[in-house]
Amino acid sequence: MSLAAQAQTPAKPAAAKAAAAKTDTTRQPAKDTTAIIPVKDSVVHMQGGLRVGLDLSRIVTSIYYPYRKEGTAVADVRLNSNLYAAAEIGYTNTPHSDSNYTYKGSGMFISLGIDYNFLKRLYPSEKNMFFGGIRYGFSHLTYEVPTYKINDRYWGNNLTGSIPKTNVNAHWVELVLGLKAEVLKNFFLSWSLHERIMINNVKSDEFTPLVIPGFGSGSKKAVFDMRYTVSYLFPLYKITEHIKLPNDKDKKKKK
Repeated sequence: MSLAAQAQTPAKPAAAKAAAAKTDTTRQPAKDTTAIIPVKDSVVHMQGGLRVGLDLSRIVTSIYYPYRKEGTAVADVRLNSNLYAAAEIGYTNTPHSDSNYTYKGSGMFISLGIDYNFLKRLYPSEKNMFFGGIRYGFSHLTYEVPTYKINDRYWGNNLTGSIPKTNVNAHWVELVLGLKAEVLKNFFLSWSLHERIMINNVKSDEFTPLVIPGFGSGSKKAVFDMRYTVSYLFPLYKITEHIKLPNDKDKKKKK
């Protein structure tokens, strides 16, 4: 046998081994890259704090009803991701005089309740709101009629008199629907609709109060109102929320 033939003889087993190894490799199962990795809950930190503001719509009210001098402050505190504790407090002074009578009334009110945000956040730090709420309102009012005059057309006489100071307490339930938009960092503008329903009777046989502080007309059982407020959020604390991320099984169920 020639030297060239002898040199090629040991090369055959090596080539066979390499081919066998390649064959064995293809037969081995591929690694499972689709294995489900346990998904932990995502922790989101949202801004909480005290938001305080003023009701600017009372300025418009004083233009249409000059005898109504009112001021209202609003506030809310975030309890969790969507729930807020809300409060309103204000003062009303209603001096009025015409050819038939002179009226003086003043008082304060407070309303307490909750708001719920129905708006789905685009990102965890979003503060805009589309909310609905409910309130309980209480008002204390003192009013009097220093002079009044009643024209008696039949007898041609004028009856005059006065009504002394009278104290009145009013209670009502209030439904709220509105929007809050963050126009600058922590500054908000808000528009809201309010439906108030009186619980007790404030009408009097002698003289019904013209305005119930925080409620509206004293002669009505239910009133509708609109408010426009500007407010600022004092970022005092953070609220932590755990959001469970969907895994592959949840996605398949949805499909």
